[in-house]
Amino acid sequence: MTVISETKPGPVWDIRMEKVENPSGIVPLDLAALVYPDPVEGVTQGGIIIPPSAQTRQKYATQKATLIAVGGSCFAEWIEKPKPGQRILIVQYAGTRITGPKDGREYNVIRDDEIVAILEEE
Repeated sequence: MTVISETKPGPVWDIRMEKVENPSGIVPLDLAALVYPDPVEGVTQGGIIIPPSAQTRQKYATQKATLIAVGGSCFAEWIEKPKPGQRILIVQYAGTRITGPKDGREYNVIRDDEIVAILEEE
């Protein structure tokens, strides 16, 4: 399981009754899922500095993320269900950005149908 924070909040239980760490303090409901999008780099691999306006655009267009928590009805009709901690691919510009009250990180709350793929280990 991927750990994204070094703080140790209390455990939460996902819909499969498995103990999962959720450092955000946000609990998604019904068909919603909480994801932590990949951070945007300020410099390209070639050394070009990306201006802040372009970084902001990239931040909202991020498609790779880590699944943190799921609502009670999330993935109910799916055959292969992603689990919290897995890397996923989401629809571009999906969801609503929100800052976690416990850890101050930016998360996305998305619908389960905005997840398009489970990413294999990178």
